[in-house]
Amino acid sequence: MKKLLLTFLCLYSFFVVSQNKEIEKLVKISDSIETAETYKVALDFWKENQSKAPKLSKHYITYFRYWNDTEKQSFNQIIDIQKTLLKSPNRDKFETNLLLKVYSNHYHHIAENDTWEKALEKALEGYNLKDFDQVLDETKTDYLYDIGYIYGQMGNSFEAKNFYEKTLALYIQQNGEIDNEVALNYNNLAAVYRGVGNSKKSLQYSEKAANIWQKVYQEKEDKNNYLITVYHNLVDGYIEYGDFEKAQQSLKILNQVFETKYKYATSKKEANFWSAKKSHVLTNIRVLVWNNKATEAENLINTLVNDPNFSYKEPDDVMYLLQCYNEIINFYEDKKRYKEMEVMCFKALKIAKKYQKNHHLMAINFTLAKSYFEAENHQLALKYSLEAIKNNDITNFNTSKYSLEILNAAIYQKLNKNKKSVDIAKENVEQLLFDVSNKKKRIETITFKDVKEFVSTTFISVFYQTGKVYLNHYQLTKDKKDLVIAENLYKIAAQLFQEYYLKGEFNEYLNYYHAKITEGLLDCLRHSNANLEKKTEIINLIERNASQHLIKEFDRKLKRTNSKNTALIDDLKNLQLEFTFYSNQKKELKDTKKIAELKKRIKNITEQITSTEKNFSNFNFSNFNVKEVISNLTNDQQIIKYYVCDKSIFIVSLDKNDIQIKKINQKEKWENRVTTYINQIKKISPEVSSKKENLFENLMPLDLKKSITIIPDGFLNYLPFETLFNAKTKKYLIENHLISNDYSLPMWLLHQKNKGKNYYNIAAFSPFYTSSSKTTNRSDFRELKYAGIEAESIVNLFGGTLYEKETATKENFIKEKDNFDIFHLSMHSQLFEEDFNKSCLIFSNEEKLYFSELYGMHIPASLVVLSACDTGNGILKSGEGIMSINRALIYAGVKSAVVSLWQVPDKETSEIMISFYENLKKGQAKDEALANAKNTFIKNNPMRNHPFYWAGFIVTGDISPITTTNYWGWITAFLVATTLFFLFYYRKNHCIVGLRNCFL
Repeated sequence: MKKLLLTFLCLYSFFVVSQNKEIEKLVKISDSIETAETYKVALDFWKENQSKAPKLSKHYITYFRYWNDTEKQSFNQIIDIQKTLLKSPNRDKFETNLLLKVYSNHYHHIAENDTWEKALEKALEGYNLKDFDQVLDETKTDYLYDIGYIYGQMGNSFEAKNFYEKTLALYIQQNGEIDNEVALNYNNLAAVYRGVGNSKKSLQYSEKAANIWQKVYQEKEDKNNYLITVYHNLVDGYIEYGDFEKAQQSLKILNQVFETKYKYATSKKEANFWSAKKSHVLTNIRVLVWNNKATEAENLINTLVNDPNFSYKEPDDVMYLLQCYNEIINFYEDKKRYKEMEVMCFKALKIAKKYQKNHHLMAINFTLAKSYFEAENHQLALKYSLEAIKNNDITNFNTSKYSLEILNAAIYQKLNKNKKSVDIAKENVEQLLFDVSNKKKRIETITFKDVKEFVSTTFISVFYQTGKVYLNHYQLTKDKKDLVIAENLYKIAAQLFQEYYLKGEFNEYLNYYHAKITEGLLDCLRHSNANLEKKTEIINLIERNASQHLIKEFDRKLKRTNSKNTALIDDLKNLQLEFTFYSNQKKELKDTKKIAELKKRIKNITEQITSTEKNFSNFNFSNFNVKEVISNLTNDQQIIKYYVCDKSIFIVSLDKNDIQIKKINQKEKWENRVTTYINQIKKISPEVSSKKENLFENLMPLDLKKSITIIPDGFLNYLPFETLFNAKTKKYLIENHLISNDYSLPMWLLHQKNKGKNYYNIAAFSPFYTSSSKTTNRSDFRELKYAGIEAESIVNLFGGTLYEKETATKENFIKEKDNFDIFHLSMHSQLFEEDFNKSCLIFSNEEKLYFSELYGMHIPASLVVLSACDTGNGILKSGEGIMSINRALIYAGVKSAVVSLWQVPDKETSEIMISFYENLKKGQAKDEALANAKNTFIKNNPMRNHPFYWAGFIVTGDISPITTTNYWGWITAFLVATTLFFLFYYRKNHCIVGLRNCFL
């Protein structure tokens, strides 16, 4: 009996499974017919297959009767199917599947005829069905996508993001990565992440969508202009982020797509030509203004308005026109060209008012308010700020309201309404937290964790500006609570900045925010009488937010230099990048298996390297700690780090025991004074204004150690600090101190951990130039008489290798770059400030080794001396420092360099260089050797003590000696002599005693 029952159950199960497969096949065929919108075919299909699924067929026939144009029924027929299926107590998955399709029709119908809110209510009703998860994957995916879309239409980007992320995994599972629906989902995720203020994620998803669509539409027509849309979004996103290079790359692709597809199109009717053209024009205007081509951008506006397809009656056309105006307005605002900005603003305001474009009314009034605030016309700033608030849409989430409120708070503070200012700022931040995370907290208890998911320049700006309001209020009230709140808000801004920064090269936007945050944090430190612990915490936060581009590449080159496992090190770097990417994914998308696998591979490779290289260090910039810098300083060492901020300059002095902070107000005044001074010492002028302008007293801290490392910032990168004149001692800084330079505190620490070798292997290059006439400096292509003498003297001093005249070629330098520890290059160079990639060193036959070539090389030298003009000079790039040949060498892996800051004189340079190498041979550190060479020159040449002659060269990077004097030899000799003396003395006395005994 049991066997019979078991057989029956098996047969029944097989029958059910077979029947389910048959029904599923019917449903999928039906869905494909429905997707093609051939509803009559779908209706006939179910009529023909009624016998295979009678109950289900009945509902599908009713469903398709509604959709069939020839048998259009009332929508109540659809609602009746919904009611019937909801009453069914034991729905199978195919009935639930149909029920969700009915719900989908229902909320679409509501969206078309009523509100998005009501459509969402109906959609969530279906989503909350207990058997929602049992439906077919395709139906579930489409349903979740629709809910995300509805949330997006309602302006709720946070919920839209959640549903799109759920949908994405299902799409990839069903269709694979290279699929139009997957790309659409990535594109939508990019839009919602932009809406919640996470630019980093937005750009990542836009790139993914673009890459997929490039493959999907390689051989078929992109009818919906997806590629134009996504590259428009990428240009927009990269411009907002400040990565202009990537913005231009994206624009180039967009223009290629547009020109290929619409080469001959002129009418709106031609495959979405007009919408594509509007997007194309707007995107090109954005890039033109970034290229400082405002006039060309204005001309493009005219081409849009004069196009026969354009109509002021079309809301979309007016919207694009106003967006074009807004791009040019923002450009004039950034450049502080306020008169031209006002003209464009009032033109745009006229259009926005006439056609009731409230968003643009808000944006233009906001821009006017900010510009009047900067111009200190606070009454007009308040007027336009209130106008902007009046026109802002607060029914849906948008980030503009927080920016508007904090601007209002700043304006009221300037109008001496301090309590009102603080109240607005406080309420604004608390409301922001509630809106983004549904948390209610007082401003003094908000932490970075509360807002870490919502990274954008808007939120960074809101937090540091609110910090500024509280800091200003503290300066009036002296209430410590205000100072504590201010510091916390600046720290949150700094941590948001860390999340925002993609760890590439700095750019104008990044540098702007970093400077603002740094200024606030250091100001808070100054007012708080902080202990060393607090000072190190703040300095760490600031330094970790600085550019990491140079130090990461330098560290990579160092590892390659010191390692036999270069391939493994490259693998390790790539794995770490991959691990970071997967670890930072949202919880719903996080691939825990992948993360565990990457962790294991990273561990295995690290163990492989360390098994053969005990000193291998995996430098981690994010864990940099200034305490380690302090612990590496000796008692007579000091680091002076400068921070050039928005309105002021901060001088941070680090020694073995403490960190001191000094502030100089009126940054612009001191920038002008320093610039005047630099221009004077670059040529032989009768008066050196360092004495007159008190640069020493203002730019140096009160207490100075013997050995000083300068880490400059901004315009101070051009200043030779050793030339500052101390009015009290009547001496230049170089006469009492040893001066060196470095790029950052972490770079200084890395140099300490990777000091050069204590032996020398020198190659000197002294090229031959075609023109026989002599020149007094090293800035053109004429023969350098003293450069040749200099190179030969240095080689003779160290027994090195001399490449002179025809052998001093670019080819020989490249061939030998791995074979010498020290390179001395006595030659001409060229500086191109407008295009630093063209700056170059000039070898024999006028062969040029360009900045861009050096940047791509690996030069594992301990020291490179560039005895040429302007090798430490160049254009100042935001956050990165001076784009000089010196920087290119550091990037290539050179541990230290001696470079020039102007067009140095040939004869005097030769004298200083030979003296420098003589000091190096004595075992002096590089900073000491250069300082002593300069002081010897000043002493020997009293008629040429002007800084022009001797101050042009500076040493950067590792300052350790290139050789060590063999004191152990002298000590050994002394010990041997002493031992022999005592042995002789002992034997002599012993013999005398012996003789005395004999005679007795």
